[in-house]
Amino acid sequence: MRRIVYFVFLGLALQVFSSEINAQNTMESGGFTWYLTKSEAFDAARSQGKQVVLFWGSLSCSRCEWVKKNLASVPVVSVLKENYILWFSDAKENHYKTSADVSDYLSHLEISPPYPAVCAIDTSDITVGHGLLIAEQSTVSTLYAMLNGFVDNEQIVSRDARAYISGNSLMLESDFGEEVIHVYSVTGSLVDRFVKTDYSYSRDVSAYPKGVLLVNSNSGWTRKIVVR
Repeated sequence: MRRIVYFVFLGLALQVFSSEINAQNTMESGGFTWYLTKSEAFDAARSQGKQVVLFWGSLSCSRCEWVKKNLASVPVVSVLKENYILWFSDAKENHYKTSADVSDYLSHLEISPPYPAVCAIDTSDITVGHGLLIAEQSTVSTLYAMLNGFVDNEQIVSRDARAYISGNSLMLESDFGEEVIHVYSVTGSLVDRFVKTDYSYSRDVSAYPKGVLLVNSNSGWTRKIVVR
């Protein structure tokens, strides 16, 4: 009986210990889940068919907080949640000149002040310096343009279950009757804002700019469309 109790206790202890380890490898910040190790971030990205965004900064840095607010703004947050796994590397612990984990991605950056830096990484074709963004350029519009442009636009489906273009109309179909819809350009500027009043709804796009646009709903979904 003692042996059974021992093994049950040991199993529970190992389970709790494992949970604590997993909890230590991620953190919640700004509405995102951030992976704290490179290997787990890449494993999660590959399993979900996503790319990785490396944020190299500090938890006690006012400039880092400014960049994180830009990351959490519309429409940047929509692109991140749809296409990326987030990896946070503490600059005070992992300096890019000495840390093997981040040096490949940051060694060619001229960063002043020393941090933060944002880097989009293609997990299927890792290239030094690919998709790098210097912190001084991290406005909402430049972040959106870089992150959205980094994602393969060939993934866009011409007729989506929620949003697609038909002639000169944006067609919206969803399970929600009334929604507030925002349409953004690739530079992050607001193209249109309106209230969708029915499950199926159309909107004239003749005044929209040509190219890739991001359609965002307050119900939580985001879709890319192409206006030709």
